[in-house]
Amino acid sequence: MLQQTFSKLFVVCEWIMNLVLLNLLFIFFSCTGLILFGFAPAYTAMSLVFKQLYEGEDVRIVRSFYTIFKSELIKSNKFGLIYGYLLILLFINFLFIQTLPVTIQTAAMLVLIVLTILVLGSSLYIFPLYTKFESTVWLLIKNSLLLAIAFLPRTIFTLILIFAVGVICFYQPILIFLIGFSGICAITMLTSQPCIKKIIYTT
Repeated sequence: MLQQTFSKLFVVCEWIMNLVLLNLLFIFFSCTGLILFGFAPAYTAMSLVFKQLYEGEDVRIVRSFYTIFKSELIKSNKFGLIYGYLLILLFINFLFIQTLPVTIQTAAMLVLIVLTILVLGSSLYIFPLYTKFESTVWLLIKNSLLLAIAFLPRTIFTLILIFAVGVICFYQPILIFLIGFSGICAITMLTSQPCIKKIIYTT
């Protein structure tokens, strides 16, 4: 009984150490790409390495992270920049809506909220899909959007979890450097995998 407890505790500690290492690698490689061009490939590398660890593969985390970052630099930046552009566009529209008459603001804001949920929801599935399928950028974006709509309750639940992580990190900034980003990666990977598997097994 005691041996089982220590064994489980060891696994938990090992996962925490892996998440901290992934988080530090993500921050470092994001900065090497001046964040703008480093975020997407670093997040892709973090997602792929996390998937390998979760599936029990024997992974050299630093080497695998660097290899994936380098090989996926161009492709991952394509959909990273697309999502970045969409989010900027949504923010500009939000500012524009503030200038509209009150009678129109409510309806316009509701439409914008729906579009924001779809864009953010789609971004939750793009990296998990990327770790499973070789596909074009546009096909990945289309399929991630379809998943976000098909599993809308789970999508909203995942966004709420990520928001909660953001709130916790806001009050405890040190967590950003420890498991802030890798924690979000773990949440998106774990919540999206059942959806992706369900689609695979029903097709």
